[in-house]
Amino acid sequence: MSIKVSLCMIVKNEENVLDRCLASIAHLVDEVIIVDTGSTDDTKEIASKYTSKIFDFKWVNDFAAARNYAAEQATGDWILVLDADEYIDEESYKEFIAGLKEDNGLYDKYGVRILNFTGLYGESLIQNFHDRVYKNNGKLSYYRAIHEQLHAADGSPVNSHIAKLLIFHSGYLNKTVKEKGKSERNKELIDIEMKETKNAFDYFNLGNEYFSLGEYGEALKAFMTAYSLKTNPNFAWVASTVIQIIACLLQLKRYNDALNVINDSIQLYPGSYEMVALKGEVCFLRGQFDDAKIHFNQILDNPNEYNHTILRADLKELLPNRRLGEIYFYEKNYEKAIYHYVSVLNINKLDSDSIRKVVYILAKFHNEEEIIDFIKTNDLINKNNIHYYMNACFNVGKPNIINPFILEDEKTLKEIASLKDFCVNGNGTIEDFEDLLKVSVIERLNQKQLINIVDLYLLRDRFKGNNKVDNLIQGLETNEQFHAVIQLLDGQINNSTINDEVFLGTLQILLSYKNYNLAITLLKSVDLLGQESFAKAAATLYGNDFKGEALQLYNKCDWDFYTEQDYLNIINGLLETGNIVNALEFSKYAMLLFENDFRFYKIILEHGDKQLLDSTVTKAMEIFKDSDYLNEHKA
Repeated sequence: MSIKVSLCMIVKNEENVLDRCLASIAHLVDEVIIVDTGSTDDTKEIASKYTSKIFDFKWVNDFAAARNYAAEQATGDWILVLDADEYIDEESYKEFIAGLKEDNGLYDKYGVRILNFTGLYGESLIQNFHDRVYKNNGKLSYYRAIHEQLHAADGSPVNSHIAKLLIFHSGYLNKTVKEKGKSERNKELIDIEMKETKNAFDYFNLGNEYFSLGEYGEALKAFMTAYSLKTNPNFAWVASTVIQIIACLLQLKRYNDALNVINDSIQLYPGSYEMVALKGEVCFLRGQFDDAKIHFNQILDNPNEYNHTILRADLKELLPNRRLGEIYFYEKNYEKAIYHYVSVLNINKLDSDSIRKVVYILAKFHNEEEIIDFIKTNDLINKNNIHYYMNACFNVGKPNIINPFILEDEKTLKEIASLKDFCVNGNGTIEDFEDLLKVSVIERLNQKQLINIVDLYLLRDRFKGNNKVDNLIQGLETNEQFHAVIQLLDGQINNSTINDEVFLGTLQILLSYKNYNLAITLLKSVDLLGQESFAKAAATLYGNDFKGEALQLYNKCDWDFYTEQDYLNIINGLLETGNIVNALEFSKYAMLLFENDFRFYKIILEHGDKQLLDSTVTKAMEIFKDSDYLNEHKA
C-alpha cells in the first residue's frame, strides 16, 4: 500500500531552527509545503533548499486559518504538521508509517507524542500529545485562533488514534520564549478566543500562558477554574491541570496545600511518578532532605512500578537524580553526589549545573590525569557541551583538563586554554595565545566567562614589559571592574568605599585558583565592605573550607544580614568545634526566622536534650505534614 505524506508548516523568522527541522524530515515525506506569514530574515532561503512550494500568507492572528491555508496546497493522502522549532525522531517516523499502512485508513487523525525541552538549557521535559497527522480528504480542518484543534467541518465523528511518532520541541526554552514574546502573544490570542467562549480547555491554556509569564497566582486561578469546569475527567489535559496546580502552589510556597493536592491525586493516577516526584520536591524545597531521599529513590528504584507520564517526563529520572545530587553535595557525601550528577548527564549532557558540580568534586579530590580519565570513561564531553566543560575547568583553575578533548582543528579553543593556563599557572609562552591579545577578543571572552578580570591582572603581572600585553592592558584601562581589581590587589585602596561586587567575585576566583597570597592581600580591605557583602565574603570563605576565618568575619557582621545559609554555616562551624550549646541557640533563633526550613529543626532534633526535642517535634509536626523522618522521632 502506497502512502503519500505532505509536510505542512507555517513559519515566520525561523532562520535559527528551520534547517534543523527540515533536515530531520524532508527526506522522509513526499512533499514539503511552507507557508510564510511575514519573515524578514533568511527563513525563505533556508526553506528553498528543501522545497519550491513556498507560499505567502498574511498573518491575521489566527493559527487555524494559516494551518488550513497550508493544507489547501497539499497533494498528499495524509498531512503531517510540524512547527519550525520541532524535529522528528526518524526511527519513530518509520515505525509510524508502517503502522499507518497496517491501519489501512481506519483512523482519520493521529495524535503524536511531543517532548518539550524547557528551562534555561532544556533541563526540564514536558510531554504532551497533539493531533499532527490527518487525512487530506477535505473533511477535516482546524478551528481556534490558538491551540488550534482538528474537527470535521460537518460535525461528523472523527476516528482518532495515538501514533508511534515522537517529535522534539525546543520552542519553550527560556531564551526563545523571551526573544519571540510567545507568552504575551499567546495570552493575547487566548483573550480574544475567550470573548466568544469560556470552556475548561480555554482556562487550561490561559493558565499555561500565565505560568510562562511567571504570574503564578493568576495561573493558579485559571487552572482551578479549568478543573472545576471539566466535562470529562479522562481528558489528558485534566491530569495535566492537576500537575500545573501543584507547580503553581510550589512557586507560591504553599507547600502544605501542594501536599494535599498530591495526596488526593495519587490514587487517581496510579503509576504516575510525577506525584511522587512532586512530593519529593516539596520536601526538598523545605529542607526535608531525609524525606526527599525516600520519595526520589522510590521512583528510581522502582522504574517498572512508576511508568506513567502525565505531563513532566523530566520527573522520572532527571529531577530525582538532580535533587539527590544537590542533597548529597550539601551533605558533603561527594561519592553519591557525583553518581547522581553523572546520572543527570547521561540523560542530558547539556545540564551545565551538573557539569560544574562534577568538575568541582573531581578537582577537589583528584589530579588532572584522574579527572581526564573519569570524563573519558563516562563519555561526558561531546562537541555540543565542550564549552560548558571548558568553563567548569577554568572556574576551578584547572584549564589543562580540557586539552585532550579539543579537536585538532579547533585552534581558537586551544589558544584560549593556553591563555588561561598561563594566567592561572604561569605555564607556556606568549606565542601560544598571542592572537587573542586584542581588546575586542578579550572582551568577548570575558562576556562568555572564559577569561575574567582576575586572569587579566595575573597576565599583566606575568608579562610586564611585553608590548602586546602592555597595549592590551592600556586598552582595558576604561574597564571599571578591571581597574577596581588592580586597586584591590595592588593595595591602592585609599578611600572608604570599594566595589563590593568586584571584591566578592575576585575573592571566589582567587580561592578557586588556590592563589592564597593574593587572597590575603584582598582580605586586607574586607572591612570596607557593606554589611550585606561582609556576610557574603564570610560565606565565600566558608564555602571554600576556610571555616575558622569565615566564623571570624561572621562575628563582625550584623545578624540582620544573615541568610539561611549563613546561619547554617555558623551552626555547622560551631558543631564541628564542639560548641553545641551555642549551635543550638543559633538554631532556635534561626528556626523562628525561617520557620519553613526543616534543616534547623533537624539540628535541634539531633543535638538537643529530650525537652527541647519534644517541643521541636511538636512544632515541626504542625508545619511539615506527612514526614517519615518526624514520625520516627515522634515514636
